[in-house]
Amino acid sequence: MSNAWCHLQYRYGNSLGAPTRDEIMVAVKELYEENLPDMTEDDYDEHGAASLRYGFDDGPMYVLEITRLGTARWSEWADADFQKELCPTREIKSLSQEKAFLLWEQLGAGETDLVRMHFQTA
Repeated sequence: MSNAWCHLQYRYGNSLGAPTRDEIMVAVKELYEENLPDMTEDDYDEHGAASLRYGFDDGPMYVLEITRLGTARWSEWADADFQKELCPTREIKSLSQEKAFLLWEQLGAGETDLVRMHFQTA
């Protein structure tokens, strides 16, 4: 089996590999707590989501995107190039900040089955 990797894409464009628990917490807080000076509603909308990807060099890859309004989208791919979707994207709304952190933390730890279960029961 190939090596596992994890990549966090922050809301405002920064990204990093192998995020720590604290870095995930900062990314979630950035989504839910909008308090930057001189930002308008349109500015927040323009940068309205962040994502965490977890995968393997030879596939599969899992993506959990979360929006500023608490909509979460879960997708599964055969590879990191988004060439073949393994199942339709699933979506849930009204995700709390705490739940967003928990799901990204679980995905970052490779607990894809736990994250997938949340989307099957939502």
